[in-house]
Amino acid sequence: MTRFQLGLLFSGDSQDLIELLTHRQHTHPHMTVRAVMEQATAELGCCPQAIARATEWLQMDIEQPVGRLRRAELLQLARAVHRFWRHTTPADAQQTSPKSGSRDE
Repeated sequence: MTRFQLGLLFSGDSQDLIELLTHRQHTHPHMTVRAVMEQATAELGCCPQAIARATEWLQMDIEQPVGRLRRAELLQLARAVHRFWRHTTPADAQQTSPKSGSRDE
């Protein structure tokens, strides 16, 4: 896949996630995918529910080291998280937000 084709597939938001995943893969290859995605939530503001749905949809073992992922798997993960993140409703995001003290039942 060429750089142009990759550019067409991803918008700026998913590109930030790709860069974070790639950076962590090279600098901290022994960190688990779960730990890296928690950092993505803290640094980029990714929705934890979108991350959970994406890893479940991809049937990804989140306890494996991020250094073991292939480039294609990183791209799939970033694209899936971004897609689920865009489709997360504000109510869903509020339910998973650690800042919300109480949930309306």
